[in-house]
Amino acid sequence: MMKIKLPVIFIPVSLILSCKPSVNSGGLYGKWDYFKIDHPNGDRPDMAAEELKQHRASVEFSKDSSFVISWDGKPLSQGKFIADGDKIQLNEKLPDGSARSYAFYITKASTTEITFETKGSESSRVTAVKE
Repeated sequence: MMKIKLPVIFIPVSLILSCKPSVNSGGLYGKWDYFKIDHPNGDRPDMAAEELKQHRASVEFSKDSSFVISWDGKPLSQGKFIADGDKIQLNEKLPDGSARSYAFYITKASTTEITFETKGSESSRVTAVKE
């Protein structure tokens, strides 16, 4: 009887644990207003909705695979992106003509809200809502 219970419990738990949020380019298109920014390492203060709204913080993903991150209504970062399952790979064009690549790792995704984070020493977790 124990042999029957183990697979019955193991399979659903395995399925739940293997489910990761996933995005595709089509689901990202449009402007996403930042609602909350957390800093898991505690190296910088978190930012709440009111402050982010004052700064008009957002990210916009376009059909030509370009992105623009804005702050105070001005482009802060821009370049190209590739949606790849549970991450968005960003290829940023820097003002000096060079480029850098980094990823936004998706932790939550729906048609109206997305939470993504960067990893590393200066990690950030952003929650954004679609306009």
